Amino acid sequence: MIKGLWLLLVLLLLCTDLNICQAGEMYKYKDANGHWVFSDKPPEKKQKFETLKYSQDKKPNARIKFYYVKNSEGFALHAKNSYYTPIEIGFTSPVTEKSVRKVIPARESIALFHSDNNTDKVNYRWALGDPTKTPDNYLYHAPFASPKGHTITQAFNGQFSHQNDYNKYAVDIAMNVGTYLTAVRAGTVVWVKDDYHMSGTTRYFLDKANGIKVLHDDGTFASYAHILMDTALVKEGDKVALGDRLARSGSSGFSTGPHLHFSILKNSGLKNIAIPFKFVDNQGKVFTPERAMIMVGANKH
Repeated sequence: MIKGLWLLLVLLLLCTDLNICQAGEMYKYKDANGHWVFSDKPPEKKQKFETLKYSQDKKPNARIKFYYVKNSEGFALHAKNSYYTPIEIGFTSPVTEKSVRKVIPARESIALFHSDNNTDKVNYRWALGDPTKTPDNYLYHAPFASPKGHTITQAFNGQFSHQNDYNKYAVDIAMNVGTYLTAVRAGTVVWVKDDYHMSGTTRYFLDKANGIKVLHDDGTFASYAHILMDTALVKEGDKVALGDRLARSGSSGFSTGPHLHFSILKNSGLKNIAIPFKFVDNQGKVFTPERAMIMVGANKH
C-alpha cells in the first residue's frame, strides 16, 4: 500500500436543524502478518503507526421533514420533500386508521392530514419517484465514453447478484478504474454518493456503493453504481444532457472488481424496481444487453 495513504470517514446527512458533529482519531498500522489495520485504538505493541482524523454527524436525519401547521380545523401535518424528484410516501393515518399514499413533488411540501392536536406519530415508508408515471421505452446509449470495448460480465437475471427486484434487470460492465461515465439520457441528477473507498463481497458492503441517479422525463431513473470515491462531476439538482460526464468508474461497495453496475429504475408503488431496457450503439443498432457482449462507448450527441 502506498506510503502516506490516508483515510477520511465523513458521514454527510441532512438534519432537520443544526448538525452536531464529533471529531476523533483513528490509527493506521500493520499487524503481525503485514496487513493494514484501521482502528480507534493504538497498537498494543510498540510500533510505528499513523494517526488519522475523522468527523461524523451525531444526529442523522432523512431528507423528508414533517411539521404541523395550525389552522381553523386544528392542525395539519405537512411533509416536505428535499429531493430533486417526486417521492411517494405511505402511512396509516392516526385519525382515520386507514392506509394512505401520497406523492410529494420535488422540493415541495404537502399536507398529509388534519388532526385535533399536533402530537400524532406517523410511521411511514417511502420511495423515490412518482408511481403514476409510465416508462416510454427509450433506447439508451452506452453509459460510458471510452472508445475501448468493455465486456458485459453480468446481464439481466444474472446468477451472482441480479436476482432481486432492485437488480433483476441490471447490467455489469467491466472497465478500468477511472473510466468516464456518461449520461445515457437527458435528465436531472437526484442522488449523488461518492464518499466510500473500499469494496468486498460480504453483507457489510451491500449499502456502501457510491452511485449517481438521474431522473428522466418519463419518471424512470438511470442508476450508476460503484463509482470511484471523490470523482462525481455533478451535484444533486444539476441538469444533464445525453453524453455529459457524470463521474469515473470504480469498485466501491459490494463488488468483486472494477465495473459499472447500470440499471433503469422506476417506482412501482413504494418500491424502486429495475425494469428491462435496450441499448442503441453509435451505428443505430438496437440490442438487449447479454453476458459476454462487448460494448463500445457512446459518441456525445
